[in-house]
Amino acid sequence: MTYKELAFASLVLPDEDIYLAMEYRGSTPDAYIRSLMAEVLQEAATLCIPRYQYCVLDATQPSRSCLQVQDTLFSIGGVIGSYLSGMTQVCLFVATAGREYEAYLHRLRAEGDIVKEFVADSIGSVIAEACVAEISKEMSAMEGLSHSLPYSPGYCGWNICEQEKLFAFFPGQPCGISLSASFLMSPVKSISGFIGLGKELKPQPYRCEICNNKHCYKRKEKTNEKYERMGV
Repeated sequence: MTYKELAFASLVLPDEDIYLAMEYRGSTPDAYIRSLMAEVLQEAATLCIPRYQYCVLDATQPSRSCLQVQDTLFSIGGVIGSYLSGMTQVCLFVATAGREYEAYLHRLRAEGDIVKEFVADSIGSVIAEACVAEISKEMSAMEGLSHSLPYSPGYCGWNICEQEKLFAFFPGQPCGISLSASFLMSPVKSISGFIGLGKELKPQPYRCEICNNKHCYKRKEKTNEKYERMGV
C-alpha cells in the first residue's frame, strides 16, 4: 500500500483543464474570471494538501464486463472492459484535494462569494485529477508494464454502488476520505478507481462516443497533452 502527500507546487494544473472544468469549451474566460483563478490558486497553495493512496494487485477479467481482484468481483461494464485486453494487474486508488480544501470551499460559500466558489470548485476537481495523473506517472515507471487510463465508479456504465467494494481494499478512511450511504465521497473533491496494468495491455484514449452517459461531466474533448501527462 502506497500513501503520499504532495506539495501543491508540484501539481500540474494547466489553465486549459481548469477552463474545461468550468465548461469553457474552446474559449477563454474573461479577465475577471482569470484573475479569480489566479487568486484561488495562490490561496490554495497555502492550505491545500493533495494526497493519494493506492495498491497494486493481481487481477483477471472473467468476462468483458467484469473485473476480478482477489475475492472481489467488480461489474465494470462493457465500455470499460473493452479497454482492458492484456490486463494482469490493477492499481486501485483513491485521491483527494483534501479536507483542508473542502473547508476552503465551505468558507467561500459562507461568505456568499458565488463566483469565486464556482472557480474554486472547478479548480478542486482539477487538483484531484492531477493527483490521479501522478499515480499514472508512477504506473508508467513500472518496468515492463503498460497501463490504461483511470476508470472510476459512476462513469462509463460502472455503477457507483461498487465504490463500497473498492473502499474495502483500503482500511479506515484512506486519505481522510469517507463514503456516504449513497456511495458519495467526502471530501467531494476526491476520486477513486483503478488503472489496468499488463505487459500486453495496449493503452487507449477515452472514447466518449461509445458511452451512453450523455450528461457525464468528463464528456469533453481530451487533448493529446492530457493523455501524455497520464503516460498514454
